[in-house]
Amino acid sequence: MINETENVHQDMINETENVHQDMINETENVHHDMINEMDNIRHDGVNETDNVRHDGVNETENVRHDGVNEMDNVRHDGVNETENVRHYWVNETDNVHHNGVNETENVKYHGVNETDNVTYDGINETENVRHDGVHETENVRHDGLNETDNVRHDGNNETDNFRYDGVNETAIIELLSLP
Repeated sequence: MINETENVHQDMINETENVHQDMINETENVHHDMINEMDNIRHDGVNETDNVRHDGVNETENVRHDGVNEMDNVRHDGVNETENVRHYWVNETDNVHHNGVNETENVKYHGVNETDNVTYDGINETENVRHDGVHETENVRHDGLNETDNVRHDGNNETDNFRYDGVNETAIIELLSLP
């Protein structure tokens, strides 16, 4: 009986706390269409910041929408996104999966001027890049030239641990063809 009474009391406490939390969550996590909202908002608008999912422009951090100038954990179609962005556009940085140009770090797309863990077709990639292009460096697998360090591609002027078709290779290189 004591346990039963205590359990009922605990259930009442839990129920009260859960209702209170639901009210707090309902107040904090408002779902509507507006502009210039901040923090954990899901709506359509512009100039949102922090955990926003909507269609608009100039979003920052954890944004999923269609727009431009987004930063940090953004998944949408737009331009000038930064960090963890998956979309088709240009000028993305850090963990980007899209088609575009000028991406940096963990990018998978078709474009140019990518850096660090990039797989795509383009040029001027650096570190862990798999694509077609030129001027790649370190752990690159693509077609191009002027690659350095652990590169497998077609091109020339490669150095160190290369397997590709090209010329002027050095150190542990398997040349498949020469011009």
